[in-house]
Amino acid sequence: MLLIAAALFAAGCLWASPVTGPDDPNGKDPAEDPAEEARRRQEEWERRNEEMKIELGKYYVPLPPLDHPENPPVKARGIFFTGHSIAFTERYRRMLKLLEETELNAVVIDIKDDKGRMSYRSEIEAVNELDAYYQPVPLPDIKAILEELHDRGIYTIGRIVVYRDSDILPAKRPEWCIPRKDGGLYRDAGFAYGNPFIEELWDYNIAIAKEAALLGFREIQFDYIRFPDKAAYMEQVAYYPGRDGRPKAEAIRGFVEKARTELAPYNVYVSYDVFGVIANSWGDNDDIGQIWEDFAAHSDYICPMIYPSHYFPVRQGGVVVPSWFGLSFPDTKPAVTITGALTDAIKRNAAVENPAIIRPWLQAFTATWLGSMYGPGSYITYGPAEIRAQIDAALALGIDEYILWDANNENYPKAAFFTAAEADQRASQSGQKREAKGLDCLGRSAREAGEIYLESIKNKGRWNAWREAYALQSTGFQMDGNRYRNWLNAANGSLKEWKITGMQPSGSAVIMELDVTVVLHGEETTLAGEKWRLAQENNIWRVRPSAGFLELLEGKRAEEQG
Repeated sequence: MLLIAAALFAAGCLWASPVTGPDDPNGKDPAEDPAEEARRRQEEWERRNEEMKIELGKYYVPLPPLDHPENPPVKARGIFFTGHSIAFTERYRRMLKLLEETELNAVVIDIKDDKGRMSYRSEIEAVNELDAYYQPVPLPDIKAILEELHDRGIYTIGRIVVYRDSDILPAKRPEWCIPRKDGGLYRDAGFAYGNPFIEELWDYNIAIAKEAALLGFREIQFDYIRFPDKAAYMEQVAYYPGRDGRPKAEAIRGFVEKARTELAPYNVYVSYDVFGVIANSWGDNDDIGQIWEDFAAHSDYICPMIYPSHYFPVRQGGVVVPSWFGLSFPDTKPAVTITGALTDAIKRNAAVENPAIIRPWLQAFTATWLGSMYGPGSYITYGPAEIRAQIDAALALGIDEYILWDANNENYPKAAFFTAAEADQRASQSGQKREAKGLDCLGRSAREAGEIYLESIKNKGRWNAWREAYALQSTGFQMDGNRYRNWLNAANGSLKEWKITGMQPSGSAVIMELDVTVVLHGEETTLAGEKWRLAQENNIWRVRPSAGFLELLEGKRAEEQG
């Protein structure tokens, strides 16, 4: 995280003292006088705040004080609580005891929920103008709550539901909501949705995030940062003022980029809850505005909601058939489902420069509704064993952070958890075992990663083979997935066969020695004695083929081979 001073300087907000020379009448560099420097910094802070009051108007939130505390990163193992659950003293004390006695060390608390209502009183003019509160607010002294949690060493995450809103926006800002073509507002199960193309709505939610950071939340988590699902139906019944032909993902990306920029001075981490399936699909396949790379590239944490119950069974001819991760009923196989979902997520992160840390939402509830939809055997009860199975499946892939979701805030059984010391030890041992075997977080050796890459290049014409190759080919983070797909599919050459002749360690990397044969315009060319470098990037082995091989694959005749 950036220091407050550094962030202000980067934003052009911090006074910079001139370098004084020998002609300085005082003979003293102001930078050498701490008191003078502090005074000037405070003056600049006050000046910038006055400017922001004018720039932001009713969305104004002060800059953090210059002595804002540091915010070191934490490997969060958390549970979700609403403001009302925190206000329920017996439940809150039970939660504190659970956090004290187990590996759990973080709590996600609703700031603004999907009713559009705040859990505590805000000083933001726009929030008060809407009177966007529960009556009474469940957390009248949020600072005291946060101070107690911090004193106990508990990491605090504030959840802001951005676009889903059943109460406040449709009643008081209907012009910010998605309208129906036949009149009125679009609603899904009683919930209206804010229109992500309305940038004033961005400002509203970002202002709330800033204030939450000032109050002491160490991380801001944006949820429902998307358009409504059922996109095909939405196109028939609703429209989006301000869209002007733009793709939905452009609006979501705009919010994400603006939030990252404006929250930078507040020394707070930023995370996003996203559909788990966006790690499996490419681009905005579901037309809800969520593209994995947009979040991974512009946040500190990406939190895919990979609840096994949400990978719905697939019917063909009225019969449920194996689909997600080879399963007919994913809810009944939590470990397999989590492994499959996070494997997809890790591959998507692999090609992003400095990607967000993956911290999944895991299931701590029983999806009884699946029984009425798909019949007996379609779901299981989620107790300690099922919760632990998910945590361990993530850990096996090197992911040692998670958050558990139970809308009722009750199904967090102590038996599902180890002590903090035990959990830390297990995470350390898991990593050490992989490292000792030379495996990446997907459990692959360098040779196995090389083989999979070669197979993917050979089978480039098959459905989505390019995606496997893209995740594995080191491109220096200069080529996005769409460009890579077009490049590979347009390549005139095809890989026929190869023979790996050796794997030689080279520092933290490995040199793969091999012979490869490429067919170009019906003619075979063998490159003998190739040396390709493999190194772990973003926790997986990635391959850097030789320039000669890539040129030949593209259809260029290399004068020198090998």
